[in-house]
Amino acid sequence: MLKKMIFAAVAVAMSFGIAAQTIQETVVTVGELTVPAFTMSFEKTALKTVQEAVKLRFSDAKFKTKTVEGYLAVPEQVVTEIAAVPVTLYTKVSEQGKKKDKKVVLTVCVTTTDLTIDQNVMKDNVRAYMAGFPPYIDRYENLKIMDAEQANLKKAEKAAAAAAADVAGYEKSIASSQKKIADKQAEIKKLQDKIKQCEQDIRDLEKSIEKDQSKKAEAEKKASDANEKVDKVRGEVERYREMTE
Repeated sequence: MLKKMIFAAVAVAMSFGIAAQTIQETVVTVGELTVPAFTMSFEKTALKTVQEAVKLRFSDAKFKTKTVEGYLAVPEQVVTEIAAVPVTLYTKVSEQGKKKDKKVVLTVCVTTTDLTIDQNVMKDNVRAYMAGFPPYIDRYENLKIMDAEQANLKKAEKAAAAAAADVAGYEKSIASSQKKIADKQAEIKKLQDKIKQCEQDIRDLEKSIEKDQSKKAEAEKKASDANEKVDKVRGEVERYREMTE
């Protein structure tokens, strides 16, 4: 069996005022192997932020990953920043300490069965690879902010669309009311014209009544005169009747 050469490292960093501690060497257990490793810790860094930054970096590199003994592993693939031959890259993100002293630690273990690789070169490459994690932490934070802003944008667009619909509805209602006002004003004008005509008709009727009353008076006088004449003639008739009897 070929002897495995194992290398390890950790990277956690953020541009938001979080300073990385010095890389430290330690020992970790991967499967049945206890191997040396490097660790780097950060304070005031969310565990999920570092986990998602690691996943984001692997996704950009189009690595296939799987979970091995609590590690997120990139099994037997070429990681160009580390080696030109297939390696297995293990990463683990964990929290250490309590409350105020709590910190996040990222562990990166690299194994290979290729004995031609210089261990010191490999170690330097792993350290350099570690330096590439902080930009992904920043990028994940920016993506998270962007996602939140996009959600806010959708809400704002929805509210704007609803407000525009309300405006259109009110404009339609206003236009309808304005048309009704115009119709009522037209009705008022018709009524006003009709009132004027009625008033003129009343004046004409009043004049007609005056004329009829004048003619009535004349007719009454004629009737009275005629009645007097009738009475007078009737008297004469009676008188001559008596004379002839």
